[in-house]
Amino acid sequence: MVVLCIVAIPILVLALPFLAAGAWLDGRKRRRLQREFHNRWGAHGKRLLLVYSNSPNWQAYIEENWLPQLESIAVVLNWSERSTWAERHPFEADIFRTWAGDQEVNPLAIIIPADGAVQVIRLWHAFRDYKHGKDRTLRAAEAELGAALGVPLRPGA
Repeated sequence: MVVLCIVAIPILVLALPFLAAGAWLDGRKRRRLQREFHNRWGAHGKRLLLVYSNSPNWQAYIEENWLPQLESIAVVLNWSERSTWAERHPFEADIFRTWAGDQEVNPLAIIIPADGAVQVIRLWHAFRDYKHGKDRTLRAAEAELGAALGVPLRPGA
């Protein structure tokens, strides 16, 4: 136990400044991306990055029910075309990578306000349940997304 403390404590003491610096740099990057999103897209009324794919589980639903209501405020990335993001949408891809993480990333909504916290709404579980005839999770996700955007997001609205 003493040996563990003798080895572990100095390592932790040395690592803490690097961890803190990493968190500080990550925070700076996030604020820069948020500002840049509004510089590029805010004048066009955009405040949402919506990512979805050509999946039969959600493509038609999103395109028929959501996009008519969200197209004026959404920048859309197609997950099925992610191999071309680096050349066609590098900035938007950077936003996606910064906030999406690595689980349940498709479909996904990233709400990017001019000020305040960015909000990520993961939609994979909602559409999985919907596929199996359970729409409660999808309705809750639509309500959350609609409330965050100030848009009544419901099928056929």
